[in-house]
Amino acid sequence: MLKHLCATVLAGACAAAQANATWTFTYTGFHDTGDDMFLPDRQLHGSFTGTDGNGNGILERIEITSLILNGKDFVACEPDSTTHYTCGAEAFSYSQAGGLSFKAGEYGGDPEGWAGSGHYYISGDGEYTYSYRASHDERRAWLWTDRTGFVIASPNPEPETWAMLGAGLLVTAWAARRRARRGG
Repeated sequence: MLKHLCATVLAGACAAAQANATWTFTYTGFHDTGDDMFLPDRQLHGSFTGTDGNGNGILERIEITSLILNGKDFVACEPDSTTHYTCGAEAFSYSQAGGLSFKAGEYGGDPEGWAGSGHYYISGDGEYTYSYRASHDERRAWLWTDRTGFVIASPNPEPETWAMLGAGLLVTAWAARRRARRGG
């Protein structure tokens, strides 16, 4: 019975260790190409969730379950893509050494190609929007500059992590007590 209990606790601890983590980040300060001026208070808020499944120290596109930029999840919207509408995270990577890199957006148009629009982000480059129709074309961009600030918050431990810690401490205390009773 005791072996089964230990195996269950160990399995739970391993599962919790593989739980996805969420990072949050903010870019502040962009050059507005429409007004040709630097906007020090303009921000891009984001977060991403994932696990470094292959253990290479880099969180890659295939390893994330969400990429949220200014409230839009570009991983969750991928199944909504159709012939005339595309949404998704085209590229993503994050590591302590290499930093954060992503390309994500959405765009669409009518079947004839007369009207359409898009909105996309390329980290280190800019946020872009555009729309077009037969008699009108509109584009806008907010570009990264050397004055663009970046802050990223490492993930806080998930509740499962605390449960794993508690279980580990209980098993350790139990083993130490048992060893002390045996005299060895």
